[in-house]
Parts: sequence; structure tokens; C-alpha cells
Amino acid sequence: MKTAIRLTLLLLILGHYGSGQTTQIRNEDEKTTSVLEYRVANFELADATLVEGLSKLSFQAIAGLHVGIEEIIRDDSSEATDRSVRFSLALHDVTVRDIIDTLCKSDRRYTWSTDGSSVNIYPRATVGDPSYLPNRELDSIVLKNIKGPTDALTPLMKLLPGEQIGYAGIGVNNDYPEPWNVVFNHLSVRQLMNRLSEHNGPRGGWIWNGSRGQRFFAYFERDFKEW
Repeated sequence: MKTAIRLTLLLLILGHYGSGQTTQIRNEDEKTTSVLEYRVANFELADATLVEGLSKLSFQAIAGLHVGIEEIIRDDSSEATDRSVRFSLALHDVTVRDIIDTLCKSDRRYTWSTDGSSVNIYPRATVGDPSYLPNRELDSIVLKNIKGPTDALTPLMKLLPGEQIGYAGIGVNNDYPEPWNVVFNHLSVRQLMNRLSEHNGPRGGWIWNGSRGQRFFAYFERDFKEW
């Protein structure tokens, strides 16, 4: 089912953030390895962006494929999202790993890694930056009776006073089948988003986008349409 970003954007605005720790790249587990080796007969793009390519990949309906996408945060909300890097591809009988590799080589501003059963694509310039929100390390976070991924943002903000975090809906109900109680220790914000997505079903993922002062997460259960 195609989905689209709703215009409604709830911003939970706080001030500047404190210090954090650098996120380390985790090795892929067996489930992720299997998904990355899934073969796609044809994958073609014409004058497309990396995010458009990831959108098309999400529509492949590959069970176990969880994707976390972090777009480059704009300096000002009046600026349009940068879509200047465009390319065309015609790939045949390739793996998901090949596709993601090729997308990041086509837009070298981005790189990727795996964490648990998730694949993360993020700006290359943020690697090793402890002030970058998805890299922020959490000693522990307690989630009580959360009904969906967005419910985790309130306790997350309490742990990161000074950060601005918002969310955007993606036109479908992203609630869990039943409320979830869980405690996570020693993980990054990126990893937390991965765990929230993985608990949401066999596919899906999340997106980090926006501008300084108006940054937001969005979640999808199956696939997403580039906006």
C-alpha cells in the first residue's frame, strides 16, 4: 500500500543539547545477512535521488527488511530538501546489499551500516559526530505501555533535555498490536529507532528529516513514498 507524509507535523521543541557518545557501527546478524542477500531481478531508476531509490526498494515487499533513513538536516526551514544529486540505474539480478551499496556510491554524501536486523543509511559527514542526535548514546530508557513508535519520543526527550525532536505521520496507523513494555540499556538513539521499527512488524522503518529547530522522525510499517 502506498503511503504519503501527512502535512501535519508535531514539533516537540526544546533548547540546545548536551554532550554524547559516538555511535559505533554494529555487525549484521544472521537475519540481516539473509535479507541483504535477497536477490532482486530488476531495479531501475531514472533521474532519481537516493531517497527515491530507497522508497522503491521498500516496495519490494522483502520480509525482514527494516530501513532507517537519515536525510541531511537543512540549515533553514525555508530551504527545500536538497534533491540536487540525481542519477539513473539499471541493475539486474542483484542483491539488496548491491542495491544499497550502489545507491550510496551514486550519492557519496551517504553511507550505510547494519544494526541488529536493521539497515541504516545516513550522512557520511555525521560518522563519529557525538552531537548528531542519532549518534547520541543512552545509558538506559524505560518504555511503559507505549502504543506505537511515536510514544517513545516523550521519554526520549526527558533523557535528552535541550534536544528538539518532533514527528510526522505517514498516513497509516503505526500502532503496535498491544502496548509494549521494555527497557533498553546502552544503545544509541539510532538503535532505539531500529528497535521501535523492528517491533512494528516484519518490514518497515523510519526516517529522520527536517531543518535545524524543526527536525522530525517518521515511521512506516511496510513501504513509503518519497515526498
